[in-house]
Amino acid sequence: MRVLLVLLGALLLGGTALARDPVVVQSAYVNVRGGVFELNAHTIFPLNDDVRAALAEGATISLELRAVVDRHRRYWWDATLVDITLKRELTWNEVSQRYILHEADGAGQESFQALDEALTAAGQVHDWPVVVEPQLDPEATYAIRVRAAVRRGRLPETLRRLMFWSDSWNRSSDWYEWTLPR
Repeated sequence: MRVLLVLLGALLLGGTALARDPVVVQSAYVNVRGGVFELNAHTIFPLNDDVRAALAEGATISLELRAVVDRHRRYWWDATLVDITLKRELTWNEVSQRYILHEADGAGQESFQALDEALTAAGQVHDWPVVVEPQLDPEATYAIRVRAAVRRGRLPETLRRLMFWSDSWNRSSDWYEWTLPR
């Protein structure tokens, strides 16, 4: 109950530790393998008492990486070729006393003893296919940009009724952008 009161107090004040601990895309690059452009990224998600308390109370934390590939156009706005999001969910399992990181598409899950290990794993993206060579015009220039986000996901019923108005959990990184290699 004490954790619930701390969590509600932090959310009511609007100045949660999550706001002080930004989401950061530390590095990102693309490898081209067999005509497939595979994204690799390292994101730092915040580790603080608000995240711990929310997980302890049964909330799900959504961790996302969005990738956008735009075609540069000279006399018009850029055209978006690809806009995809990799979604992961982090939960706390009280029975096993472990943090569970789920791939939202059902591709798998991992469990971790420590929250920092789970957040580090959530921030690692390896060989994620984002675009294939036939989609690209050989005469055009393309940019790729990525942005990470952390959101409060599903809440237990008791918290859902109390916190329906709160948006202080939605945090996104700045865009990390570079020219797509050819």
